[in-house]
Amino acid sequence: MYVPEDCDSSNMMEKLITAYRFELVEDHHSPGSGRYGVLVTLPEDISAVLPYLNSLLDDTWYDQDNQVLIGSSNGRRYAFRPHEIQIGVIPDASAASRSAGEVVDLVNRVWLERDRMMPSSRERKLPTIYALFRLLPRALCEKPCGCPSCLAFAADLRTGAVPLEQCPLLSTPQYADNRNQIVALFSASRSEGSGPAADRECQKGD
Repeated sequence: MYVPEDCDSSNMMEKLITAYRFELVEDHHSPGSGRYGVLVTLPEDISAVLPYLNSLLDDTWYDQDNQVLIGSSNGRRYAFRPHEIQIGVIPDASAASRSAGEVVDLVNRVWLERDRMMPSSRERKLPTIYALFRLLPRALCEKPCGCPSCLAFAADLRTGAVPLEQCPLLSTPQYADNRNQIVALFSASRSEGSGPAADRECQKGD
């Protein structure tokens, strides 16, 4: 069990995360590909900080019913749940410890500064991996997208780890309808949220 570096006895009670474990996990959508992320497990329930993170992080997808928040910070993608944080694909295994510490510090910093922030309950629910997968070319190609399979690409596309343009086949006339349907899935998800995006930008600048 790891303890955040600045969690001494004087400020332990102020931190939301006072201890955590982490492990390197293989991308389950592409086993054997050498793609790894990090799973941080927590003894504390961090549900209370999710609305604040939702107001701060970039490109968030928030499902209040299931207490899941997906968002980006400094170019890295995260998925937050009550007792765990999943970190998107990392450059190499040696970055696991540093990546886990960074996201724990982020959560604790947001929690400590929550009185100065406006929480957001705005929801955006992601399309399913299968809904995206069935619209992908699923062709025998040289995988210019960098993913080992269309299923892996669908999983990464769902969480924002890759842009739609990273699949060149979707930019061809043959797959124009598929591309438009994928765009429509994400547009529908965005429309489920309420409140202008500018609200979040204002909160970041406060």
